[in-house]
Amino acid sequence: MESRITDLKGADIGLHLISPYVGKIRPVLARHLIKTYAKPKSIVYDPFCGSGTIPLEAWACGNKCFATDLNDYAITLTKGKLTPYKSLDAVLERLDSINSCLNKDKSRKESIGIPQWVSSFFHPKTLSEVLKWTAYLKERKEWFLLSCLLGILHHQRPGFLSFPSSHGAPYLRNSKYPEDMFPELYEYREVYSRLRAKVTRAYKNFPSLDFRIQRVVRRASSENANPPGNRIHAIVTSPPYMKSLTYARDNRLRLWFLGKSDWQSLEKRISPTRTFFSKLIAASFIRWSKYQKNGDYCIIIIGDIPFNKNMRLPEFVATQAEQTGYVMVDLLKDPIPYKKRFNKLKSQISSECILVFQRSK
Repeated sequence: MESRITDLKGADIGLHLISPYVGKIRPVLARHLIKTYAKPKSIVYDPFCGSGTIPLEAWACGNKCFATDLNDYAITLTKGKLTPYKSLDAVLERLDSINSCLNKDKSRKESIGIPQWVSSFFHPKTLSEVLKWTAYLKERKEWFLLSCLLGILHHQRPGFLSFPSSHGAPYLRNSKYPEDMFPELYEYREVYSRLRAKVTRAYKNFPSLDFRIQRVVRRASSENANPPGNRIHAIVTSPPYMKSLTYARDNRLRLWFLGKSDWQSLEKRISPTRTFFSKLIAASFIRWSKYQKNGDYCIIIIGDIPFNKNMRLPEFVATQAEQTGYVMVDLLKDPIPYKKRFNKLKSQISSECILVFQRSK
């Protein structure tokens, strides 16, 4: 029954590149799975939406989409991808309006009381601007623009806002780029011009989207989320598994600007241990089975790693699914290119498994 995913082609939507997210699914794979297993115009549910790749591809395919996650950064990013402006001209006009409004506001968002680890990333004037923009965008639920702002928060390139640092997990790179040798990298960086350039890049390969289609994003756990309506025709998701990735730790600076300073507590929930993952998957299948009927699909994308001494992780997930009335109808392998593999659990994850289940009760 096992086969390999090969030769998937298609241009990536620019919206996928709004802001980085560790371990995200390839858009072309999400598109393939949705077109293959979701009925046209039906609802596609991603219980662990992460960067919002699956919901965005579902919307672009003409499907309704429902997405949940516990990570505030994931929720913000997914909302951003699902609520873009209808055109680049429209969003740039709105951006200009916000900039004009903020320029008239003479109050300053001082960095007093800001944790040193946060302020160490920014020129004081840049930090003040970032705080002001973030507060304005959050208050007005400008999720798309807020996501774009988070996307340029830290890096060493001129188009980003921080001192030299990594783009993924936030680490200062002042040893590689010392201030006395690269003084220009430690100067004030204006937010508006960089955000405008970021927004423009996000509209590359902008798809034809039907803004009348229902798009729902909620902060909720997969084992107790209530979807809109009483039927989920297709579940397509890639759950976090057994601390293979550290979603909160890697996004702790973005989470801080979203108002979540205690990323350690969040990490325990969204990067689960083996015991917690076991309970989460079992409870999730029970929950999902209540909203799926005979023939509906549930597709799980997960790393091909050991679960314990006697079983690999895909096998464990399949066992949990079968106990709640699902039957596996296909098993696909998606090899991960060597340079994109990540080392966790003392082994490299060389491929992901796509487990395709159908509800049989």
